[in-house]
Amino acid sequence: TFYLAPGEKVSTAFELVNRSTLPLKLKAIASPQLSFDSSFNATLINNKPLEFKINKTLDAKASYSDPYWLKESHSLGLFTVNDKNMIGKPENDPAVTFEMKFELNGETLRYTIPLIYKWTDPVKGELWRPLEVVPPIALNLSESVVVFNDAKGKSISILAKSNSDNKINGNISLELPKGWRAEPAVQQVELSNRGQERTISFMIYPSDEETTSLMKVKAKIGDKVFDKSMQIIQYDHFPIQTLLPPAEAKLVRINLKKNGALVGYVQGAGDEIPAALRNMGYEVWEMKNDEVNTENLSKLDAVVLGIRALNTNERIQFFMPDLLAYVKKGGTLIVQYNTSGRLEIDQDKFSPYPISLSRDRVTDENSVVKILKPNHPALSVPNKISGKDFEGWVQERGLYFPDKWDAQFEALLATNDPGEDPVEGALLVSKYGEGYYVYTGLSFFRELPEGVPGAYKLFANLVSLSKSSKPVSQKIKSGK
Repeated sequence: TFYLAPGEKVSTAFELVNRSTLPLKLKAIASPQLSFDSSFNATLINNKPLEFKINKTLDAKASYSDPYWLKESHSLGLFTVNDKNMIGKPENDPAVTFEMKFELNGETLRYTIPLIYKWTDPVKGELWRPLEVVPPIALNLSESVVVFNDAKGKSISILAKSNSDNKINGNISLELPKGWRAEPAVQQVELSNRGQERTISFMIYPSDEETTSLMKVKAKIGDKVFDKSMQIIQYDHFPIQTLLPPAEAKLVRINLKKNGALVGYVQGAGDEIPAALRNMGYEVWEMKNDEVNTENLSKLDAVVLGIRALNTNERIQFFMPDLLAYVKKGGTLIVQYNTSGRLEIDQDKFSPYPISLSRDRVTDENSVVKILKPNHPALSVPNKISGKDFEGWVQERGLYFPDKWDAQFEALLATNDPGEDPVEGALLVSKYGEGYYVYTGLSFFRELPEGVPGAYKLFANLVSLSKSSKPVSQKIKSGK
C-alpha cells in the first residue's frame, strides 16, 4: 500500500544495480524514520542486481504527509509555514528515506533515496508514488456546511475509514458549540482491516440564537485522539496529493424564512447551489435540458440557472423561450453571472428586456454595499435585508455585472472596490407579466457553500419573489 499509519510495520524491498564496471561496494543503509541502521560489505557487480528485503516499524511519532503549507490554519490563498526551511519547496520531503553509504576506490559516497510504492497498471504500465503517512482512521463528513433554519434537528453522516492493518476499536464524538447538542453523544466504531469503512450518523440540534460555529469530529482510540479527514486528488498531469484537513463542518443557525417549495435548477459551469437550496428547505429538481418545458416549469415555484449557463449550455437557446414564458405566467427565473463572450444564445434573447453584460466586478469582499431600494420585495420579503447581511462574505462581492439595462429593471444594490466608482448592476430585478426575472452577478456560488447567513437570506428572498408578492390585480375583499 502507498500509505501507512505511524507505528505500523513497513516491508521494504531493495534492488541495487551497478551499471558500471567500477568496484562499487555497499557499506551501510540507515533510515531514521524506521530506526534502521545496518552495515554491509557487498560488492556490486556490473549489471547483477543485489536484492533483499527488510521489515521494520515506522516511527510512532512520524509526521503526517499532508502538504506542508496546509498543516496550519489558513485563509484563502494565504498560508502559514512554521518551518521556514520548507518555504519554496514544490512538495513535501519524503516521509521515509534511506541513506545509502557506498565505497569506491577508497572514497565514501552517500546517497539519500525516498521509500516509494511501486505497482503495475494494466494500461499505463509501471507506476510509482511516494509512501505517505496518514492517521489510522479518517473521518469524512457528508457536508462541510449545515444550515439550520429553525430549532429542528438535522442528521449528519460521518464516513469512518481505517488506514491501518491494525484493528481499530474506539469512540466517535462531536465537539459542539455552546447551546448545541448531539444525539447520541458518543458512537462506537470498530474497523477490522485497512480500507474498511463505516457510516455513522448523529442528530444535531441547534441553539436558539443565530450563530455561525464549527463542529469538530473526534475519534478516541485507546489514549489517542484523531481528528482528520482524508481527501486524495489524483490526475495524470500532476503528482497525487493527499490532503488531511480537520474533520469539521460549519454550523449555521439562521432564522431563515422562505416561500415556495419546489425549485428547478439548470446546470451551468458547475456550482453547489442545489445543495444550498436543500439546506434552505427547498425540494430541488435538477433538470436535464429535455425536461425544461412548459409542462414541467408549471410545477415549479422558481428556476435557477447555474453560473455561466448562458456560456456553457448549448441547448439553452432552445428552451429559453419556455423559461421567459414561465416568468410571464407568474414564475421566478434567477440568472447567475455569465461572461459577455461566447454566449450560446443571442444577447437579446435571454432576458425579457434589453441588458448588456460587462466585465465590471467588485473584488473586495468587505466593500460597502448600499441598499438602493430597501422596500423592494427582494430585499424585504420574507427576510429583511440590511447592510449586516453583507458581512462575512468571502473572496469577492461579484463579477461580470451588467453595465446597461432597460428601465424595466430595478437596480437594488450599489457597491465598489476602493478608489473606484460605484456599480449598480450586481442585482437587477424586473417584473415581467405576473412573474419576476432576476439577473445577478453576486457571487452566491461562493457565499452559499461557505454558509454566509446574509447570502442565504438574500437568495431565499429571490427564490421566493413570485410567492411573496401578490399580483397587482389582486384585491383584498372587505369581508362583508
